[in-house]
Amino acid sequence: MLYIIWAIVNIAIFIFFVFICFRATRLIRERLGLLAAVIFVLGLLSFAARPAYDEDDNKEPGKNEIKWRFASEDSFRNTYAVRVELKKSLIAKYMLFIKYGKDSQNINIPINADANVEGIISGTDWKPVGITITQTDNNSKFHYEVFASEKWKLLCVTVITQSKLYEGDVSVK
Repeated sequence: MLYIIWAIVNIAIFIFFVFICFRATRLIRERLGLLAAVIFVLGLLSFAARPAYDEDDNKEPGKNEIKWRFASEDSFRNTYAVRVELKKSLIAKYMLFIKYGKDSQNINIPINADANVEGIISGTDWKPVGITITQTDNNSKFHYEVFASEKWKLLCVTVITQSKLYEGDVSVK
């Protein structure tokens, strides 16, 4: 429920901000002239169009997701995948995807993993910081730990940053 309220607050503030920008542009045009208004609008657009600072070294070329690699996929004849729901809110699901294979002794080995959000993510930025997948004594389960950072934002300004840990076991074939 908190995520829905946060999204509504973000949308309302954005609409109010757009309204203020139109009024400010009109006032600038009336008091300082058309050139000043055009420069003001271009300045606002440059802030809005700036790319987000991204320091993710684990990203695959041409993709937006980060994959944590544990083993080479080439060494397995068959690979499998499993999805884990880490957290669920009213408007989004936080998901973990694990790809694994079986070695020559039929032991399940994790190959890679990634995590993302499905749904509406207005006003929050959830990013996995680290993923650990370990084998358990039982060959039909993996133990996972996902370390994530969640930023709560108002008009793209971070208000609160939280660190989260999701852990558990997942059954595999």
